[in-house]
Amino acid sequence: MAQLVPSTPGARRPLAAVATLLGLALVVTIGAFGGQPTADPPRPIVTVGLALATGDIGDRAFNDSAYAGLQQAQRELGVRFRVTPFRGRGLQADTLRALAQERPDLVIAIGGDNAPAVAAVAAEYPGQAFAIVDARVDAPNVTSLVFRELEGDFLAGALTALLSPDGVVGFLGGADVPVIRRIEHGWRQGVLYVRPDARILSQYISGPGDFSGFAQPDRGRELTEALFAQGAAVVYTPAGGSALGAIEAARSTGRLVITTGTDQRWLAPEAVVTSRTKNMDTAVLGLVREAVRGTLQPGQRQLDLFTGGVGLAPLDGVMHNGRLVELVPLAVRARLGEIRDALVARRIPLTEYTP
Repeated sequence: MAQLVPSTPGARRPLAAVATLLGLALVVTIGAFGGQPTADPPRPIVTVGLALATGDIGDRAFNDSAYAGLQQAQRELGVRFRVTPFRGRGLQADTLRALAQERPDLVIAIGGDNAPAVAAVAAEYPGQAFAIVDARVDAPNVTSLVFRELEGDFLAGALTALLSPDGVVGFLGGADVPVIRRIEHGWRQGVLYVRPDARILSQYISGPGDFSGFAQPDRGRELTEALFAQGAAVVYTPAGGSALGAIEAARSTGRLVITTGTDQRWLAPEAVVTSRTKNMDTAVLGLVREAVRGTLQPGQRQLDLFTGGVGLAPLDGVMHNGRLVELVPLAVRARLGEIRDALVARRIPLTEYTP
């Protein structure tokens, strides 16, 4: 299965240079009796197709994390894979059909903007195993791996409030879609738990059902600067690749952001407090491991704060220009630790998001 390199201007490295297709490894051993060489049975090569979400490789968030999981699967398990860029919701069904026609062991799609295409193509190819990460598709040949972000976003909201002296906080959503509304819902609860009098400012880059807002960093910067101008000390940014613009806004204004997806502190240690991580790499690697073992089952599974699928990146600072940059005071870390312990012990009542 040859690789397809996503045509993403922000990609940091060509996929073909990283994901070298591995052949079968024949291990020859000497027999215990008679000294005759014997060969271990060759392990079949597992092939995987990965359909990316809006933003593609180079978003430094969900897509990059998912791809990192696939790279690890290649190193660990010797899988072959093809990665396809996001071509728009209207064309994703064709992308998935092209992957399914190559008859891989597993086709994985990332995000809710791939859900309609997965539902359609899975029905057309009932013998093909599909998986979707961070969305749900009910079909007998689809494994849906979803994240419960509620507790993780609650912690991010609590930290946002703890770092905002005047209680003015900001939220930048990539798109007005259910997953981002759900994230804002959990984050708001955390903010108000710490500061019931908080003033919450909220902006969305694109409107209902429009996923393009996850790939507009210039617009992300513009809206984040507006939130800062209105008094927000910290902005929470579940905005995919557009969060890169929010980070630039924080860096240029001397304010702070908390990002989502992967640990992005290294992008701007003086501006990114932490990241609420959603471990797409772990999810993808786990799916491929099951495909290799032949144990992958359809249906829905959930990863959350308690299973390690969701969390906060460390708060103990990052080395930058030869010095340790610490944005979270020890007292705030201690308070947040107490809140996390209370969440784990189920002592903080949370309300679920209702559309």
